[in-house]
Amino acid sequence: MGIYDRDYVFNQRPRGFGGLTVTGWLLVINIAVFVIGFALTRSKTGVPVLTAEVTSPEVAKADRDYRLSATGQPASREDTRTPGTLLFRHFYDADGNVVPKTGAEYLVFDVLTGYGHFSTRKAFAELEVWRLVTFQFLHADLLHLGFNMLGLWMFGRMVEEHLGRSKYLAFYLMCGVCGGLMYLVLNGLGWLAIQFNLPRLPFLLFNRTTTPLVGASAGVFGVIMAAAYIAPNLRVQLLLPPIPMKLRTMAYFYVGLAIFIVLTGGRNAGGEAAHIGGAIGGFFFIRRSHLLRDFFGEFTMFSRKDRAGRIVRPGGAPAARAAPPRRQDDEELNREVDAILDKVAREGIGSLTEKEKAILRRATDLQRRA
Repeated sequence: MGIYDRDYVFNQRPRGFGGLTVTGWLLVINIAVFVIGFALTRSKTGVPVLTAEVTSPEVAKADRDYRLSATGQPASREDTRTPGTLLFRHFYDADGNVVPKTGAEYLVFDVLTGYGHFSTRKAFAELEVWRLVTFQFLHADLLHLGFNMLGLWMFGRMVEEHLGRSKYLAFYLMCGVCGGLMYLVLNGLGWLAIQFNLPRLPFLLFNRTTTPLVGASAGVFGVIMAAAYIAPNLRVQLLLPPIPMKLRTMAYFYVGLAIFIVLTGGRNAGGEAAHIGGAIGGFFFIRRSHLLRDFFGEFTMFSRKDRAGRIVRPGGAPAARAAPPRRQDDEELNREVDAILDKVAREGIGSLTEKEKAILRRATDLQRRA
């Protein structure tokens, strides 16, 4: 089989499991999680999540039962499982008396948000590190989801073509992790500044360590930064305001806006901190994509090998090898081309060296002359 028979080379979009690209699957998963989460808010399967806590040296124990914030009455089991319900618990001293001006407040979240959102307390104090990944697939509302998925759909496919399937998935998730870590560091430093009465420096986050962080925007910011590196002069247009500009200009404009909001302590400063972390991750990893190699290994839902060591396409059929060569030189060239094209299937065209590109050009010229 000749070089033109490879279905994953030369302007072909990288296909994954079920015929979708990785970007397609990320869109499907994010939308599905949002729909399931919305359905769960209508059910009685929520979980109380700590949102604020005030203690003092006199506190000996916490009330084991929840109370309704609206009335102060004991909360029923149904109350503690109904998303949106506000609850609290008293703190008691050693004699069993309520300690004034102390307590813990809770908000009942749906199960997905309750166990999947990210916060400094959950990730750092309680070591629930999986939240660095799970928060990336949760969204606060339909508008939040819509803008993130629009950005991912517009720029994700370009980056996926450049990196290849597995490396692109690793890239996207790592940008999200970088966003969570940036939020964690700035919020943690802000908490330390409050505890030790240090100056409130700009750029630190002084919101509660229990404040939940959700959204795919950290990963999307990383994808936009990568797209700006791949095609910096591509003309795009902002939605609001509708101004045309280069992709690189748009990317740095959004990052600059995020930095300004964090510096001034503006609305959603915590979310903007995650955007900055995701953008930094995107800027770094698109220039050092070799660090993402074999992040998931080759036996993933997006690329794997059969027992003969051949790349297996998403439909289950192995990639065919070149036809038996007529001459020894042809045999050597075909082996080199097969190895290079298998690399393209795994890692994308952007992973090729200049030498490997030259071999492909040579093979293409020979094919055209045949």
